[in-house]
Amino acid sequence: MSDMSDLQQEKNSPIALATVWNLILVAAVWASSLSLSYEIVLGTGAPSAMYWFFTALFCLDVVADLLWRRAPAMAVGGTVPDMKAYLRGWFAVDVIAAVPMLALAGDGPVVGGMRAAAILGALRLLKLLKVRRALGGVSGSLYVNPAIMRLTVFAFWFTLICHFMALGWVLIGAAESGRGPVDTYIRSLYWCLTTVATIGYGDYVPDRNSNVQIIYTMVVQVLGVGMYGYIIGSISGLIANLDVAKAKFLKKVEAVDDYMRVHRVPPTLRQRVRDYYAYLWQTRRGGGSSDALAELPHTLQQDISLFINRQILHKAALFRGADELFIREVVGMLKPMIFLPGDYIIRQGAHSDCMYFMDEGEVEVLVDADRVAVLGAGSPFGESALVQEANRNASVRALTYCHVYQLSKKDFSDLCLKHPEFDAQIRQVAQSRSRLKTDSQDIQEPSQ
Repeated sequence: MSDMSDLQQEKNSPIALATVWNLILVAAVWASSLSLSYEIVLGTGAPSAMYWFFTALFCLDVVADLLWRRAPAMAVGGTVPDMKAYLRGWFAVDVIAAVPMLALAGDGPVVGGMRAAAILGALRLLKLLKVRRALGGVSGSLYVNPAIMRLTVFAFWFTLICHFMALGWVLIGAAESGRGPVDTYIRSLYWCLTTVATIGYGDYVPDRNSNVQIIYTMVVQVLGVGMYGYIIGSISGLIANLDVAKAKFLKKVEAVDDYMRVHRVPPTLRQRVRDYYAYLWQTRRGGGSSDALAELPHTLQQDISLFINRQILHKAALFRGADELFIREVVGMLKPMIFLPGDYIIRQGAHSDCMYFMDEGEVEVLVDADRVAVLGAGSPFGESALVQEANRNASVRALTYCHVYQLSKKDFSDLCLKHPEFDAQIRQVAQSRSRLKTDSQDIQEPSQ
């Protein structure tokens, strides 16, 4: 069962670690750009504790990139990371961003009202060039709505652009004078946001005698209109896509409701059907069906099913130590099902032709209407259906919304014919359980 172990360790894989590091890097570049530019324009321009923290982090990024390209395990799709390409490209940007220019340059001369060291320190902003690459790696690894990812990327750049435009307002001498650095920045940012949002209350305006301030304001206004339109368009697209999925789901629910109304299904039963669909939409947005994988190659379907069902297969004693080929086949035969509170999954006296694996929820085991056990997530029940022909000796009723997987007797028998070793193991299990009287006893017996 090496494939199952590999899938369980996927979260510790180099690719997963690279994704986490990219997220940290993007956050660090964002925070560093904000703090560094603020210090250069409104601060002393001297290295702060935060500056040294980001310096250490960016140095670590250079080391991580070099190690990443030396590790064969980081090959993706048969492609090994190219060390030479990195040294010819991003290496220079990473090194420049990691070097503490503010500390090395010292005080230096003053240029345009700013120390040359501060201007040199602004080279760290070159790290912003790497953000697109890092975000591309994150979006390729995280399964998020593309529209949400676009909005996240836009929010990253929007905050930085507004911040830089507010500092530009200070640099051109348009900011309110006679205030401290924090007050000056807040009022400059206020002017920027009101201008970008096309509100423009008029309390902070450019000097009519300064062409630089007027031109700067016009540029900000043009950029603001574009950003404002992008936000509205992206949010509208996101809502439209969500509405399409919901409309399709509601159409299916309406068809079922019309069918029940035509056939005069009792109101209580109709309400249970509505509750089921409401729960399906709330938990899975109406999806989650294995039919969505129908167009994938068989090997990919097996790998996905193996990943989804790995916890259940590990907890079921019947599958412990089973042949790997058998496990890969059986996961494709598990049928997902949902039961509502109060539903009988198994009824006492019924013919036993399948078994179940509990994924989520709780069930109670009843023998002659008496509760003998309560089972939670990961619990199998009805195993006797796989090893003997007998009627059910207990009922199993859902206490909450339950997600279960069903494995039929026919599928299991077919698998046993293909895998004689596992068939022999099942026969041993059947002999050891020959004294069992109920399905509840099947569930409660110690793991083999």
